[in-house]
Amino acid sequence: MFVQSVKSNIDQVVREFKGMDKKIVNKAVVTALNKMGKELKTLAKKEIVSTTGLKAGTVGRRITMKKATWNRPAVVINIKGRHFNLIESGAREVKGGISHKAWGQRTRTRGGFIMDGASGNRIVVKRLRGQKTSTGKDRLKGMYGASASVEYFRGGVDETLKARVAHKFPKLLRTAMDFQFRKALKKDKLLGRFVK
Repeated sequence: MFVQSVKSNIDQVVREFKGMDKKIVNKAVVTALNKMGKELKTLAKKEIVSTTGLKAGTVGRRITMKKATWNRPAVVINIKGRHFNLIESGAREVKGGISHKAWGQRTRTRGGFIMDGASGNRIVVKRLRGQKTSTGKDRLKGMYGASASVEYFRGGVDETLKARVAHKFPKLLRTAMDFQFRKALKKDKLLGRFVK
């Protein structure tokens, strides 16, 4: 997602540590990427919660992070899933329909009601006028609010995360490079004692 901006930041910081062992550089890059990824995952959740009015746990379940590794120095943050059923937005039945807090504001929607879904979870649905099932019952349709993946772009969350990467990643990488360098020096000193 942020490969281009992170790549340029990596090159910039690595130039400052020119001549350092490639293993040390790779360890530092992976460490910094994973710390940055964890921070971005938290920030994405916080931003989406603020634009949708959904609970942090509800949004958090839709965001996953694939960590960077030695062979794949990239963090992938995935925001998955379809729109949230209105039950996730604090829906409750009121006269003539449903009251919910999709997008953070309590709103009334006519015609909906709450029932148990096929998986046993409570959901908000509405009857489709004039449409019947093969058994003659009214056909029902789920009622939905925000989508985490849609709000990610519509709410400008991607731009917020890119700005955070540009500001924070060079600092994280410098700290990780310094740590790995000191660790390597300490190891060399210990090895030196045994060699003598």
